[in-house]
Amino acid sequence: MPEPTVPEKVRAEVIRELYRQVDTLDWEELPVRAKTAYYTRWVEDDAIGGMLADYMTSEGMRVWLKDGPLKEYARAVERFGSYAQFVSKHLTPPSQFVPPILGSDWQVRPETIREKPMHCKATDGSRERYVCWGRVRNFRDLVWAALNEAIDSTERPMIVVYGTDAVPVDAERSKRFRRIAEHCGLDVDFVRRRWLAAAAG
Repeated sequence: MPEPTVPEKVRAEVIRELYRQVDTLDWEELPVRAKTAYYTRWVEDDAIGGMLADYMTSEGMRVWLKDGPLKEYARAVERFGSYAQFVSKHLTPPSQFVPPILGSDWQVRPETIREKPMHCKATDGSRERYVCWGRVRNFRDLVWAALNEAIDSTERPMIVVYGTDAVPVDAERSKRFRRIAEHCGLDVDFVRRRWLAAAAG
């Protein structure tokens, strides 16, 4: 379904306001019912739905919000994709959590950062390792990505499962994930990522 034709200035203002409100939530951890309630609230919000009313119906707004800005939000807070410019905060980058896990000699190669799932290559100058990261609910996707990488790599891929201050990683879940990773010949570690204010401009 093609995206409705919304003037770029209006689109930018709407997304920026939407993300301003989403940034106050831990959106990725909200249950579906709670997200549905927010869709309704935003359609009725003058600064969001009111701005879009000349270009789409209320139902069209819900679809656009869900399949557009909100689908892209998880990538945007990773500083990834065209929507990253609209968020007011980002999660700490891999350059802050990968070296403490792999060792001080290791550094992220920024040009290798990719998505689906979020991943990169890290190097100590002579070796290179694949590192992927995501939330608890993404663990299955992380394992699959790491297993695919392991087929062609001489170094064990590293999976990083992260939590936040609001939603930490459960200790029992961590134990289970370690057992699964070991069984698959993969490494796994757990970090707590912080929110950082996005640079102005």
